[in-house]
This record gives sequence, C-alpha cells and structure tokens, in this order.
Amino acid sequence: MAYTLADIIAETRQIVQQTDANNSQKSDADITRDANDCTIQLCSTLSALPKEVFSSVVAAATITLDTDLIKLDFASISDGTTSFPLETMDFNSFVRRYPDYQNQPTGKPTLIYRMTNTTWKMFPAPDATWTGKTLTLIGSAVPTPMSATTDVPPFSQVMHPAYPHYCAWKFFLLLNNPQRAADEYAIFDGIKKMNTFSATNTRGSLLSFKVQ
Repeated sequence: MAYTLADIIAETRQIVQQTDANNSQKSDADITRDANDCTIQLCSTLSALPKEVFSSVVAAATITLDTDLIKLDFASISDGTTSFPLETMDFNSFVRRYPDYQNQPTGKPTLIYRMTNTTWKMFPAPDATWTGKTLTLIGSAVPTPMSATTDVPPFSQVMHPAYPHYCAWKFFLLLNNPQRAADEYAIFDGIKKMNTFSATNTRGSLLSFKVQ
C-alpha cells in the first residue's frame, strides 16, 4: 500500500504515542521535515535510479542547473557530430590536481567539476569554438520535498514503510529515549537494506535526470 505524507505522520505519532498534534513535542511540520530527510537518506543507498530527459544546457565556463544534484554520473560535450566524454569530479579532487586552476586556459573542455549543489564549472573553460555546444549530463537529482498531506514518497511502495520508523527514530532522540530510538532505527535500516535493489520508482521519478 502506498503511504501518503498524512499516513507517515499518523503512523509516526502512533509509534511514539503522541497522536494529538496539539499536545506533542513535535508538530506535523517537524515530522514532515524528518520525512523529507528520510528521502535524502534513502537516495544515497539505492543501487539504481531511472534516467530521464530533464532540460537542455550548453557549454559555458560556469553551468547553473535548476536542480540540486545528488550525483553526476556522466557528462559529455558534442561538436555537432561527435560526443566527447568529460571527466566529472568534486571541487576538492579538482583543486588537488590543478592547484593553479584560477589561471586556467581556454580551449576544449576535458572535465566538469562541482562548485555548489547547482553550479558546475568546465575545465579548460570553453573557448569560442566550444562555448554554446550541447552537453549531455546524466545523474541523480534531489526529489521535490513532500509538503501536501496527499504527497507520496518518490520511491516504489516497498520502501514507504521505512518512513514512519525513520521519523520515529528522530522523535525518540528528541524525547531522550535512546533505546526506543535505536529500535526504530534498526527497523528503518532493515527495510532500507532489504529493498535497496527494488525500491526505484519506475513509473517516472524525479530522482534522476538526463540533460541533453
């Protein structure tokens, strides 16, 4: 059975025995934040995510995407006939390899590195020949947070039961009940591990994208 946000909140409150939102150490908004935190935790453990066409982007020294990425898996640049793969890396790895990167040359880009959640840079910076050329980016994006009570988690139903236990874990930590917190986390972790290979939502998920 699919869980809505309302179901997650209600089951969380049932587990911690604080069913009255007006007489509780956590509001429904607090539990909603915990549920969205759970989504991020689960994103880091799934083995495969669907790839989708997201939007178009072209080569520039700085690329700003309108989506917060979990991971960029693949990048390439095309001259209109041939696609050339780009190495992808985080900024720390990049600056260790190119400590003099601020004096970077221009030319045909060979890699793309991350500056912020939505900002990436190309190296070398594309010159006039390569600026504006089509990029292909394939990776995993942060899902849209749940907010309406009818919203559902961005995974298949097998992973939905993990949400109340994650939220209850956070709730029991607030209540300074480490034993119950440990119990709820163990249940959450068990569901997560059991469904790591089958939890991808194949009906169209915003978790992953393809930019081309």
